[in-house]
Amino acid sequence: MTCLSYKNSWEEICIKVQELALNNTQLNVKSANSLYGEILNCLQIASDDGILLAKQHEIRKLVQKSKSSAIKKNGYYAILGGKKNQKRDPNIPHFKLHNGCWFDFTITIDETSKPSQIIGFDFEIRFPKREDEVAVPFLRIDLNLPEHNNELKNLRFHLHPSNDVIMIHSPPMSPLEILHMFLYGIKIAEKPRATRS
Repeated sequence: MTCLSYKNSWEEICIKVQELALNNTQLNVKSANSLYGEILNCLQIASDDGILLAKQHEIRKLVQKSKSSAIKKNGYYAILGGKKNQKRDPNIPHFKLHNGCWFDFTITIDETSKPSQIIGFDFEIRFPKREDEVAVPFLRIDLNLPEHNNELKNLRFHLHPSNDVIMIHSPPMSPLEILHMFLYGIKIAEKPRATRS
């Protein structure tokens, strides 16, 4: 690929990146119930491994499946893992990890299509705040619902690196892959990296 110029060239790249992300991500599921079961199983194993600081009954209380509140039509479901918490308030129910991180998520499933499809999600993990930090550092990975205004920008699938305003194309990852990354793939350095002079 050669370096392109002009704004419309970047917009063409965004279209291609978005298509790649959506076409290469496993978004088909048997049903909302089957995905709910897989998520519960994943979280229970992480609890047994000592990664997730929640007992089995606490996991079942935090993970809920219900009709979607975002799409109020028959056949649309949501799986909630804790309460949505963009204020990053540690008092709102969430999952806690052994390394001091904490997270929640929401997944929207369309069972009117065959096969059923994940049509939106947001996963947000917060990192332990260091003494010199004012805000809680976080990473949020979103797949906005169809027809969201980010779809017009070809940024339906994106991430936010510790800033709600900054959006970057997300690598293609399914909700279970993101959940595994949050549980097993994020390592917190004991000391901050030394700055280069």
